[in-house]
Amino acid sequence: MVTQPSIESKESDELKPLYQQKTLQVLFGRGETKCVQTAESIDVHVKIPVLGEESRERIFSCPGRVYQKFGFHILESDDYFIGALTREVEFPLEKATYEVYMDFLELTKNWNLYRVWHYVPYINEETSSLENYRSFCKARSLAFEAFYGEGFDVKLPAASAVGIDDNKLVMYFVAGKEDGKHVENPEQIAAYKYPKRYGPRSPSFARGTVLMRDSKQVGFLSGTASIKSHESVTLSDMTEQLYTTVDNMSLVFEEMGLLFERQSYGNLMPDPVKHDRIFKVYIRRAEDAAHVRELFPKLIMATKDDHIIYLKSDICRFELDIEIEAIIEER
Repeated sequence: MVTQPSIESKESDELKPLYQQKTLQVLFGRGETKCVQTAESIDVHVKIPVLGEESRERIFSCPGRVYQKFGFHILESDDYFIGALTREVEFPLEKATYEVYMDFLELTKNWNLYRVWHYVPYINEETSSLENYRSFCKARSLAFEAFYGEGFDVKLPAASAVGIDDNKLVMYFVAGKEDGKHVENPEQIAAYKYPKRYGPRSPSFARGTVLMRDSKQVGFLSGTASIKSHESVTLSDMTEQLYTTVDNMSLVFEEMGLLFERQSYGNLMPDPVKHDRIFKVYIRRAEDAAHVRELFPKLIMATKDDHIIYLKSDICRFELDIEIEAIIEER
């Protein structure tokens, strides 16, 4: 006679996958842009060339369930809501971006947004006399306003948008139940307050977001470049652009509370002894990669435990050659 499992053991088997660690990760240098979902992970394959040794970015891990809704691949736990989408688009980008964002805001309406990443198709090219990035920004801003009203800027999380030479828009995000603190760079105008010269609607993001996870600080640094106030600066020299970018990074980290006495020697970045550090460096021209790979680790006092990804990607402003973002987690 076959012994039937008890009701308790059946329920235990059903619940067990919810408590297994699941991961959202991004794999660069792939031949096709797509999301691959399994019971254990969401893998975002991105057709952006890799300019260094690292090609895998682990965004977030937590126990929870994996499913799909509105075209997004979702990892949901009691405390966190993480997801990704790849969508083939037509140009201009405004219609598709607006639709994606309205779905995204509906999905996340009961959560606090911490970080959103975007890879925008042919970001600096123009369609109907409007740059694709500006078309994307217009739609994103209009969606936030339609969903939250005119005061939507208080909702804006850390974010980035760089180019991908593909007709697929890529988007992935981290949200949670606890409030995050959105911060700005004191030497820059908030992106959502940019003058009209940068497009019909300003970019919709904060310079950084910091939160507490398991009593430890986690900081999400938005895409950061050689900009002071709202102007692109030090444009004639890639090295100077890199120095200015690192200076802006340190200003935001200071606002997050991840470092103190920013001007002190060796204290421009969160301490690598006390923090896990992931940096992603976007470089417009592949011929600049060797110089950046040599200099950037020195500027951040990199250790073998740091995770640095170098990618070939166009930057949201055509005159800029480099952009850097980061995830910093207190140990």
